[in-house]
Amino acid sequence: MGSITTIAPCGINCTLCHAFQDVKKKCPGCRSKIGVIRKSCLNCAISNCDKKTNYCFECMEYPCKQLKYLDKQYQLRYKMSILENLDYIRQKGEEAFIVSQNEKYTCPDCGKLRTVHYDYCIYCKQEKKK
Repeated sequence: MGSITTIAPCGINCTLCHAFQDVKKKCPGCRSKIGVIRKSCLNCAISNCDKKTNYCFECMEYPCKQLKYLDKQYQLRYKMSILENLDYIRQKGEEAFIVSQNEKYTCPDCGKLRTVHYDYCIYCKQEKKK
């Protein structure tokens, strides 16, 4: 595991991030070795954790205080649980996770991936169904 560079250690799918989808200043994802990684990812306490696991669920302290806080924020703001993402990855693998995320977040109108950070598709402006 850890071979897909667009899945962050915390379980966030980088391809669904507005920074990854930004055409002008595209972020390659927090695991990428090439490109310009956004400052928020470079300064992330989870990405910079000294435990150096591929995924947070591999750590003896899982789920740690920082991860619980991030999960709570993502649930409140974006209706996504990164703890559920991590459980899915642990149980079914990275490839299955990407397939499930693509099915869930593909815009029904234009067929492109939506970002979790907005309530509409940034490509065709289609609103997410509640």
